[in-house]
Order: sequence, then C-alpha cells, then structure tokens
Amino acid sequence: MNQSNFTQTALMLGAMTALLALIGYILAGREGLFITAIFIFAFMSFGRGASKTWMLRAIHAVKLEAGDAPVIHAMTEELARRAELPRSPDIYVLEANSMLGFSVGNGEEDSAIVLSGALLQGLAPREIASVLAHEISHIAAGDLTVMGLADLITRLTRTLSMLGLVLVIFNIPIAATGGAYLPWGALVLLVLAPLLSLLLQMGLSRVREFEADAAAVDISGDPEALALALAKLEVRQNDVLRHVYLPHAPGTVPSLLRSHPITQQRVMRILQQVPKMAPLPAHLTDEHHGYPSDDVVAGEWPLGIPVKWLLRWWR
Repeated sequence: MNQSNFTQTALMLGAMTALLALIGYILAGREGLFITAIFIFAFMSFGRGASKTWMLRAIHAVKLEAGDAPVIHAMTEELARRAELPRSPDIYVLEANSMLGFSVGNGEEDSAIVLSGALLQGLAPREIASVLAHEISHIAAGDLTVMGLADLITRLTRTLSMLGLVLVIFNIPIAATGGAYLPWGALVLLVLAPLLSLLLQMGLSRVREFEADAAAVDISGDPEALALALAKLEVRQNDVLRHVYLPHAPGTVPSLLRSHPITQQRVMRILQQVPKMAPLPAHLTDEHHGYPSDDVVAGEWPLGIPVKWLLRWWR
C-alpha cells in the first residue's frame, strides 16, 4: 500500500470510529464508549467467519471444486502465489443476471471469491483472470478486515443514532412542559451521523478500489485485460439500470455517492501503469482452451449449476 492510500485509509477509519464513539458517549457517557468497544471487539474476533458462511448461504452461492473448473482454479492459484497469499481463495458461483465479482471471508487464511454466471459468460479468459487478480489483491491488502470494520462501524452508528432519536422523541412531551432540556446540537448530530459515516465508508471503498486495481495489474501483468473487464462491467451495469426508474441517467451519480471510483478514472490509471510481473501463461488465458463438446453442453453439471455458466472451463 502506498503512503498516500495508507494515510487516507487511516484518516477515514479514524473519523468513522470517532463519530461512533461520540454517538456512544452522547447516549450513555463512558459506559456507551465501553459497550461500543465491546461490540466491535466481539465482531472482529468471532463474527467475521460466521458472516462469510451466512452470506454465501444467503445468496445460494455454490462452491467450484478444482475438478469442476480446473482452469479457473489454476488461474487463482497462480495469482495467489504471485500475491504471496498463504492459500488460494475458494471459488464460488452465483446465479445472477448482473456481472458480479467480490471477495468475502475472515482474512488471507479463510477467503473466498464469488463470481456470477453472467460474468463467466460475458468476459474473456484473460479478463476473468484480471477480475480474480483484483479480488485477490483486496484479500492480500487486508481489505476484508478493513471494509468489514468500516461496515460494522456504519451499522453501529446507524443503530445507536436511531436509538438516540427514539429516546429524544419520547422526551419531547417532557421538554414541552419545561421538565427537560432538549440538546439540539446532539439531536442534529444523531440525524446526520449515519449519513456522514456512510459517506466516509464509500470514500474508503474508493481508495481501496484504486489500490486493488494497481496491485491487480502488477500480479496479472495485463493492464489491458483489467481495463476491458471494467469497461464491460460498466456497460452491463448501465444496461441493467436503464430498466429501472431512476431520477438520473446511468453513470451520472456524483463521485461522493459512489462506492467505486468512476470507471473512466480507473481505466486511465490502469493503462498508465507498467506491471511488475509478466502476463499469466498462455495455457491459462487462451481463448480456445477448455470448450466442451456438444454432448457435454446438452447435459447438466453434477452440482446443479447450468452447464452454460462454465462452457469455457469444463475441461
């Protein structure tokens, strides 16, 4: 992680933590600070592994074993080796019409990458490798922990702010009769704190995405593939958004309200970067590698996933 990104990450996490601590102090003084710290410690110690399992079950993701998709696993193992991970992440497939790729888990020793069927169908092999490199870079940089902590802080801030507003509402009748004083400054903070925490979390996410892009280029050795993959993901996302009623056109969301940087900015940075490693071996990214026969296409995959998801990776 370069010094600038490290500083931004530390400042944003520090600001989110300070905001949460202030809300806890407003509600219950020092005891509120202590209880909030216990919640964070308990989640970071025991809850993250469970949340990974629950998430994978909730979205009905199916694990790909090495024998079912050997090329994808070979790509993942090579990229994990280049990123110096202690183990290769598990690969899961998700049934979704959107092109999705994300990582979950409890850190380097217990991580998984989830890819949607639409992504496997819509991207070329070298582009899939670049997506895997991006997610592996998140894992290697500790982003599962960083973003998990940021998400927890945002949720706790929202919950405590809501609790504080409920208490204020119950005290309005007493304040109206002169029996209590309403701290208007604290009330404004309770209203704004969830939004401020969410904005900080999205800003943190954008910083980590830039960092993962740079690391992905280094370990994949193919900046053009990552740029092409991002462009295809952007087009597919905009096509989906056009079918949903929105008050703005796709792609016009202000950068402050985005969890990911603007794609054009990412592509420009990626194409300007010189990778530190050579591209993956051709036998892993060959366009014509692994296509099944017509007889295989007509069948069904043993684990119940449509065969069309893995046309290029069956063999």
